[in-house]
Amino acid sequence: MNIPAPTLADVGRAAGVSAMTVSLVMRNSPRISRATQARVRKAARQLGYRPDPHLSALVARRDNTHPHHVVANLAVLIDDRWDDFSHTSWIKTVLDGMRTACTRLGYSLDVFNIQRDLLSSKNPDRILQGRGIRAITILSLVEQDLILPLQWSHYAVISIGSYTPFRIQWHRIGGDAFAAANLVGEKLAELGYRHIGLANRFDNEERMRFEWLGGLTKEHFSPKPRWEVVPPYLPEESTETGILKWVKKYKPECVVSNYWRVYLWLKEAGYRVPQDIGFACLSNESSLDLEISGISKHLDIAGEAAVEQLHSMLLRGETGEPKIPREILIHPHWMQGKTVRRIKRT
Repeated sequence: MNIPAPTLADVGRAAGVSAMTVSLVMRNSPRISRATQARVRKAARQLGYRPDPHLSALVARRDNTHPHHVVANLAVLIDDRWDDFSHTSWIKTVLDGMRTACTRLGYSLDVFNIQRDLLSSKNPDRILQGRGIRAITILSLVEQDLILPLQWSHYAVISIGSYTPFRIQWHRIGGDAFAAANLVGEKLAELGYRHIGLANRFDNEERMRFEWLGGLTKEHFSPKPRWEVVPPYLPEESTETGILKWVKKYKPECVVSNYWRVYLWLKEAGYRVPQDIGFACLSNESSLDLEISGISKHLDIAGEAAVEQLHSMLLRGETGEPKIPREILIHPHWMQGKTVRRIKRT
């Protein structure tokens, strides 16, 4: 004999609320107090209630035919120290993607500078809660040394980028760095380059879990290597003098870097790019439209994916530090610019 599955009304009776209130709780509506939400969710667990996925899909399709109403605000937290660098265009690209998804899903997006807006306050939670913030996206930090005293259990949280923020393993949206470096190598090999040199700061490689380095140097162990990786340049601090000494010593046919200024240093030193030496950037979103060849990490897609994940987390009532962090990696694609050329070998 099959026992009927518990309904919204059953959960409501057990929790002492209406079926409508249960429905709002299951959709994580901010209109319901935390105490009532906790009581309803406890009753749902005890009864073994599970939302009907077919009904949820029907509601979602119905909602798509009506104007969206904002039921929660999302916050994006930005490290103020990025302002000290000239390569901040990537932030705008991420925000553009997030705003696109927010418009589609019915959220508003509030942008906060961590140091100026939150760390300057004695109670940053009050600032966020006063704006109705239920979910947070944290963009890559300049350094992993920020301690932000928030009650993280109140929010759904996801990070975008390479660094693990605040020493907590959040769910993460990021680019596939290993695939990016491997793709650069493949494209350069197709063009005829055989001696490729990687030039990145060591801490940049470290924050990417050395996946750029691995994506290129793994070719050294291939039975039929398509390119040779010259000894990489991985200093604590990249300088024009250091880069040029390294190029002069190892003579790479093409330099691969995450730092687009290397391209300018080569030109300022008198190298003709790409006639004398090629250059490929691992993060072309920061190259200031210099028509540099390299990788697009689709940061706008990463921004959209972050909002979509937060939306799902809010629907599930998932807040605080996750037990098992998950990652979504956005696959890169090659952007052909003017800084590499086809090499004819005799």
